[in-house]
Parts: sequence; structure tokens; C-alpha cells
Amino acid sequence: MTATETRVALLVAEGLTNRAIGDRLFISPRTVATHVAHLFEKLGTSSRTELAATVIRREVG
Repeated sequence: MTATETRVALLVAEGLTNRAIGDRLFISPRTVATHVAHLFEKLGTSSRTELAATVIRREVG
């Protein structure tokens, strides 16, 4: 994962929306959506919930 994808993944795990993530990282919600799509592909997930669970497992484990 890129540094930005990692930040996006952590914020998704916190439950933030694309708009809220974009506001925090100073990027557009559409760019956030692109990062989330790349994360789904890279991590083999298909939902934000599954992405969040994967991130949490990696952070804790």
C-alpha cells in the first residue's frame, strides 16, 4: 500500500465517509473513492466493513 492508501484505510476503519476523509487529507472525495477501490483490490476485500476489519487485524496482529 502507498502511504496515502494506508492513511485512507485507517480513516475508513474509523468509520469516516469519503468526504470526511478527503477533508482530513485535503483531497477530493472522488480521489478517496479511487484509493478505496485500489485498497479493495490490493487487500482482496469488497466492502468498507471488510476493509476496516482487515486494517484492524493488521494493526492489532
